[in-house]
Amino acid sequence: MLFHSTRRALSAALAAVLTAGLLGLASQASAAAPRTEAAAAAGHDPVIMIPGMTGQPSGMDAMKSNLQANGWPAGRLFTWTDSSRMTQDLARAAQELSVKVDQVRSQTGASKVVLATWSASTLAARYYIKNLGGADKVSQYIGFAGPQHGTTNNGCQWYVSCQQFASPHTPFLRALNSPTEVPFNDKVAYLTIRSTADYNAVPTDTAILAGADENHLMSGPMAPSHFTIISNSTALAKMRSFITAHETA
Repeated sequence: MLFHSTRRALSAALAAVLTAGLLGLASQASAAAPRTEAAAAAGHDPVIMIPGMTGQPSGMDAMKSNLQANGWPAGRLFTWTDSSRMTQDLARAAQELSVKVDQVRSQTGASKVVLATWSASTLAARYYIKNLGGADKVSQYIGFAGPQHGTTNNGCQWYVSCQQFASPHTPFLRALNSPTEVPFNDKVAYLTIRSTADYNAVPTDTAILAGADENHLMSGPMAPSHFTIISNSTALAKMRSFITAHETA
């Protein structure tokens, strides 16, 4: 009887050891597994979404809603534009952006933000990163349909900002793109998204940044226009996957 009791006790102890070991392995596997997009989103840096020339912050609401629907907390999503709505000196817009970034960092407690920019604001954001200390406060730069090398659709030159990107050779763009188009890319991850159906930032490849982590081209019959690229589900999925892949949290 004692023999059987001892055997039962040993069997129970062995089962407990095996169970603990299996639970430990499962825990390790779970920790090693990639996080889902929604789980990762909770740790993302705040995102500041900025429209282009003459745009209102509400123009970025579709992007904001898309991020929130995919797990980004509402309290870490911001839409904004400068006091001129990107129609005046983009260097001045970058100075106002600097103030906004600091306000968002203070409000959220985050050390860095993600800048999701569109059209003219892609240039103001790069100016901020390059010249105003933004590299220490921005983790990721995302540029939708940016006239990074000017545009031939430049009949808007009654706006100062349009004059600044009316050709690849404006003083503003020459200074911004030299000696690198991706300033402080050791600190900031860069994504550009462009479309063959964009007839505002033309030619299509004007939106490319040499040295960016990724320059994403959208083409084919479903390619979005200059105005729909910031609400296009495929473009927004690319943005989300880029943020998730490059997160620092």
